[in-house]
Amino acid sequence: MNEFTINLRRVMLLEGTLEHGGSATCPLRRPETIVDAHIHVENDDRDHHLQVRFGPFTGSITLRRGDSTKYMSLRDFLQDVANGRTESGQQIQRAIALIEALDCVSQVLPEGLHAYITPTTDEHHPFGTVVTNDQGEVYATAYGSCKTALAEAVRTKLGQIPEGRGERP
Repeated sequence: MNEFTINLRRVMLLEGTLEHGGSATCPLRRPETIVDAHIHVENDDRDHHLQVRFGPFTGSITLRRGDSTKYMSLRDFLQDVANGRTESGQQIQRAIALIEALDCVSQVLPEGLHAYITPTTDEHHPFGTVVTNDQGEVYATAYGSCKTALAEAVRTKLGQIPEGRGERP
């Protein structure tokens, strides 16, 4: 899985918010998704106090006002949180993985069926899903090692032919 990144130029665009306080939104990207970091800054004479929110998860950092490396520190902090290198970042990574698994499984579902994704305690199959119709009747359950494996398991259980395997135009 690719990591979320934010280029230093994008962080430098936060200069006004960092210097004067207030709130801003900054996107972090990886090839398959974008996550917005919602940043709130409060300043005192010596420091910038930042609260960062990624969905329901937050992190905080204090940066010195006169520090010439504060923008690099902010970039590294945002990337660390988004990529799970902090406790709250690990929660964000799990939440993003569940969202991506739901999107992947939903793409293989026929109209009228809905997937519900849940984490599991099985380290080899960390994703579980239940597929229901509009009335809540269960059509399939499956476990997967990744979002793609989960989608393939659902496709198989629903009796669909996987793409690229014998379909005729």
